[in-house]
Amino acid sequence: MQFSSKLSRALRIFFLLGGLTTSSFAHASGLTEGISTTITVEKMQLRDYLSKAEKQFNVQFSYSNNVDDAKWISVSEAATFEAMIAQLKAEGYDLKRIGDNIIITPSAKEVQQEVRIKGQVTDKSGESIIGAAVQVKGTNIGSITNLDGEFELLVPSSESVLVVSFVGFITKEVVVGTATNFSIQLEDNTQELEEVVVIGYGSQSKEEVTGAISSVRSDELQNYAASGLDQQMVGKMAGVLINENNAAPGQDAKITIRGTSSLTAGTNPLIVVDGMPLSEGTSMNDIPPSSIASIDVLKDAASSAIYGSRASNGVILITTKQGYQGKTKVSFDYFTGIQQAASLVDYADAYESAQFFTHARDWGYVSKDPENRSIHDSPDVRAANGASKREYRLHYVDPYLRGEQGLTNTNWNDHLFQNAPISNYSVSLNGGNEKTSFYTNVAYMEQDGIVPTTGMERFTANLNLRTKLSDRVEAGISMNTAYSVIEQGSNLAISNLWIAYPFFDPYNPDGTLNIGDQHEANAPEDGALQENPLALLTYTKDVMTRFRTFGNAYASVELLEGLKYKLSAGMDYNGEFTDFYSPNSIGGYRQPFPTKPAEAREINDKYFNYLFEHILTYNKVIGDHNISALAGMTMQREDGTRTRVIGMGMVDDNVDNIGGASSFNVDAYRYTWTQQSLLGRLQYSYKGKYQMALAARADGSSRFGDNSKWGYFPSVSGGWILSKEDFFPEQDVVTFVKLRANWGQTGNNQIGAYGSKALVTQTDYIFGGGLHPGYSATTAPNPNLSWETNDSYNIGFDMQLLKKINLSANYYNSITTDLLLEVPVPEQSGYSTSLQNIGSLRNNGFELELQGYDFHIGGVTIGFNANITTNNNEILSLAPGQEQIITGYNGSFRTRVGGPMAEMIGYDIIGVYKDQGEIDNSAHLQGTLVGDYIVRDVNGDGVIDENDMVSLGTYEPKFHYGFGANLTYKGFDFSFTFNGIQGRKIFDRDMMQSNTGEGFAVPTKDYYDNYYHPEHNPNGHYAQPNMGNFSAARKNTRGSSIDVVSGDYLRLRNVTLGYNLPKSVLQKLNIAGLRIYATANNPLTITSYKGINMDGSNTNNLEQGWITNNPHPIVRSYLLGANLKF
Repeated sequence: MQFSSKLSRALRIFFLLGGLTTSSFAHASGLTEGISTTITVEKMQLRDYLSKAEKQFNVQFSYSNNVDDAKWISVSEAATFEAMIAQLKAEGYDLKRIGDNIIITPSAKEVQQEVRIKGQVTDKSGESIIGAAVQVKGTNIGSITNLDGEFELLVPSSESVLVVSFVGFITKEVVVGTATNFSIQLEDNTQELEEVVVIGYGSQSKEEVTGAISSVRSDELQNYAASGLDQQMVGKMAGVLINENNAAPGQDAKITIRGTSSLTAGTNPLIVVDGMPLSEGTSMNDIPPSSIASIDVLKDAASSAIYGSRASNGVILITTKQGYQGKTKVSFDYFTGIQQAASLVDYADAYESAQFFTHARDWGYVSKDPENRSIHDSPDVRAANGASKREYRLHYVDPYLRGEQGLTNTNWNDHLFQNAPISNYSVSLNGGNEKTSFYTNVAYMEQDGIVPTTGMERFTANLNLRTKLSDRVEAGISMNTAYSVIEQGSNLAISNLWIAYPFFDPYNPDGTLNIGDQHEANAPEDGALQENPLALLTYTKDVMTRFRTFGNAYASVELLEGLKYKLSAGMDYNGEFTDFYSPNSIGGYRQPFPTKPAEAREINDKYFNYLFEHILTYNKVIGDHNISALAGMTMQREDGTRTRVIGMGMVDDNVDNIGGASSFNVDAYRYTWTQQSLLGRLQYSYKGKYQMALAARADGSSRFGDNSKWGYFPSVSGGWILSKEDFFPEQDVVTFVKLRANWGQTGNNQIGAYGSKALVTQTDYIFGGGLHPGYSATTAPNPNLSWETNDSYNIGFDMQLLKKINLSANYYNSITTDLLLEVPVPEQSGYSTSLQNIGSLRNNGFELELQGYDFHIGGVTIGFNANITTNNNEILSLAPGQEQIITGYNGSFRTRVGGPMAEMIGYDIIGVYKDQGEIDNSAHLQGTLVGDYIVRDVNGDGVIDENDMVSLGTYEPKFHYGFGANLTYKGFDFSFTFNGIQGRKIFDRDMMQSNTGEGFAVPTKDYYDNYYHPEHNPNGHYAQPNMGNFSAARKNTRGSSIDVVSGDYLRLRNVTLGYNLPKSVLQKLNIAGLRIYATANNPLTITSYKGINMDGSNTNNLEQGWITNNPHPIVRSYLLGANLKF
């Protein structure tokens, strides 16, 4: 409508100008000839006043764009038309009459040449400010800075004044004057609300956001030196749970946003770096933290629906630093330090283990026939009674039982975990001129693992380049590259730590590694036949080399004022090569040297993902109305391959090339998936008080069935800033209040590339009396296979107190439907299973975030932050007729309708049987022996069976939280961050092996001190050790309440003390800045958990919390670092 009005006005002026050559413009007296009526008005905008005058005096006003028709004018009561003319002349306008038409133009003395200007807005550190408002004072002329902090305006004259403002900074006014290119630096104003956030395909002021978004800025990351970006995010955002399942070098943490929303499909959030959506499950740690400008997490459907079928697990938007206009700045960051295991299992020593193994073997022998057998029976007597190998005492432990001193007493933790160095070097350059700006960073990290022979070297490089090709055309490129070499060591060394007996020394007297000693010693009595774990680490080669590069390039053009077109092309390439060799010069589990064959593996994995996007954006301010619109079309494709070659039977360990193998096993596959999308968004704000946003995306994917290729994902959201209403009282306590509500749908496409197709596997078949290679069907086709759809709503509010405390709260409720699950199909179909859309689940909960800043106590400035999140997970439905899914060891995980996903179930243990009479007079499991566990008869029917199993909890915590603070005093800064988990349960298989009392594994110190023994510990609450007659009852109580333990913890994630050299010293040194600091990561953890890693978990969603193969411990590190700026 506005464009049409201006066009009509322009045409009117065009035709009227023809009359200027034949008619002279009248003076004021001539203009008013024949007009004698009056108009009365107090104060009106010019356009409204002229519109009313047109009707009253039957004339037509025309004016060009350089007339500000929104300007307010005041006239006296009962003003005549002559008075109106005088008023306009006084305001600086000339009026000329042609018939009934009156043309209004600026008077000659007021007319000045319009000036096109441009510039960049930065903060005090030179970083670009995205979304800053740049407006010509007293007019509606304005702009918003782009992702580079740049703006461009056509201002009325050189006398114009620019008003530059941004949330969190002090508003600044700049006179245009003779300059055409500006570099404007804003000062922090901590009394304002937070800055803008990056949203999908754009940015938005925090004040205008109607979705649920949490953010971390670069200054929060700079104080936290760590080996990975994911570690630096822990505890800083509500709704974002980060678990370090495996803290080994080069491994990524598991990130979950607002709970697990799928039974079997992937649950990785979508990661978008500078606008490029990366391949699913990708690593954030290929980006050096020093290059990060901001991290914004889109948690609800309203904010993430613009990413459609990939957004149901949340979206993480990473924006890297951009260049600025000015002299090149150089920054050098360095830290170095020592790492160590933050938590380890405390195992019994050799003397304690000797007693434990003896008790276990004696009771195993005696319990088979208590009347006729004795623990004092000699080996010969035991042999005569038919004892098995495990019912004999270990032949080498007698000296330990006698308490002889100076015997081998190996603490394997001392040999398998070490203090390991870590160093990181990072150099960045940042600068540019009025047309081109750049930012580049190169970084190198060298990290030894806390497990010997493990470690990582990683080189990363980042480049951001932006250039103005003309006043309307811009182009740029953003690239990130990483090259990593990761030494992974032998996973058997740590995973089998619980069977590394302390009676054996890792080294021979001559200093060589002890090979095969435990195998040889334990063979007669069938003890744990395990190789020296340090030898496994030393002689096993497992090295992965990875090259990764991703980024995008773009070109944009301003087609009309406010209307821009942007073309982007992005790519993501990852290539991994794994070189593995296990020699026959060492043994393995139950494979003594030299009978274990040598094995070599080579694995090549690579994918290439590329993207094309066409995006149109339109931004317009019309009086009190602010409108932003976006429309786009995208296409993305990924091609991947994997080749694995396994070679066996190498002749010589000195030649570990797989080509020397005598037999091979080869498998390979390749895949392709494509996706095409249409997307759009409309954002509207009225008077800065009322906001509404509509977004939608349509995705078409090759992964899904022929009948379900396309999915549609809409969202709607609204916000109301109550504090801007006239009725809201002006006071200094509650300075900002906003209500938000939204609804939307997102999808999950994280399944295999051919999930809807009929799949086959290679197999052999008999034909003509011979065995021939062939293929057999496995998964049935499903042409209706579709997306998992997440339907959610979010209600929230934002509040500011005292202009220093920001509070944000959300309640969310999301329901995922059409869950993907492999369902058995009739055998006559020729297939075994079919991937189908069945069932639904819900996640709901509350989030609270609190931030405070700029509190002063004496000379100390204090800021703080805290967040807490609750989440409740519930299965709403499964396949028709299906009430539950039982999975895991001993059926210990239950996913049932009405309960949570991966609920741990088992018997409730209430004590230990200490005599046969207790067993005979109570309900018990069949085969129960004295010393076994007492199981609670839950339903009181006198029988212990599966109906007596109870819920033991879930890995999903009831709530998780984080809090921290930062303090500055003169040049010193001090900060800390805590994070915590409450209500988590863990089923630790490795701890179970050591605590089960089977007499095969080395017991933990906790079990050793507290197991029942009629003589040594009659009050023990753990079951009596039993090897050789480990009852079925005992086996059935594995996974009971004894084994499912609390995973709650409170951890001090980071504490840092830094010092910035004063300016007087910097000037003498001719440098821009120098900060030195000391930091400790994970120095303190408060928990009752006695295992190795309470963040560990199986990757299977249906078995969350099932810990196997001893995950790598959380790493504690102490670092010294410096940041130098030129």
